Amino acid sequence: MKAIDTMFVFLAPGAERAGKRIEQQTAGGVNAFVWVPDAEAAAEVVAAQAAAGLELVELYRGFGLREARRVVDAVAERAPVGVSGFGFGAAAGGAVGDSVTIYGADLDDPGVRRVEVEIAGRRTSVVPVADAAGAAKAAAEAVDAGAEVVEICGGTPLTTAALVEQELAGRAAVGLVSWPFESITGAAAYKAAFEARA
Repeated sequence: MKAIDTMFVFLAPGAERAGKRIEQQTAGGVNAFVWVPDAEAAAEVVAAQAAAGLELVELYRGFGLREARRVVDAVAERAPVGVSGFGFGAAAGGAVGDSVTIYGADLDDPGVRRVEVEIAGRRTSVVPVADAAGAAKAAAEAVDAGAEVVEICGGTPLTTAALVEQELAGRAAVGLVSWPFESITGAAAYKAAFEARA
């Protein structure tokens, strides 16, 4: 299996069991964006990639604590796992509708590009931005286009997520990927290695 540096995993009922996967080769490594139907499939996909040297995992689109735990257990401390703070919204039993995930990137990197995926009538946009102002603008544009959930990558400062939330003024739920205690050391090591490569 090909080595992946970073994997963003999205819950998407209706996705194929093996997951819909899009990879981007960037100057900082290889990013994989993967849509899976449920937590069991997420655990399988992430565990297989962790065995091949995965460096970091972020969970999006409705992962609650129980769903995230399945992935954490499957990874078995081989990579840090962060989860979007929007997971609580899935507990009400409703699947996430249209969403946007925003992450910081060097927009001059030819490998960095916007990703759009639609599964079972629900759209996910993954949008790279250069800075906090770009994040707020991207979030507002996504919500104007119908996104109900805005999720901010774990490599983004909380202050940026707060600016996005302020910009949206309650028009959409906003979540920020957070790192549980057992993932802090691994996430810090990933950050240092990423900055050294950039």
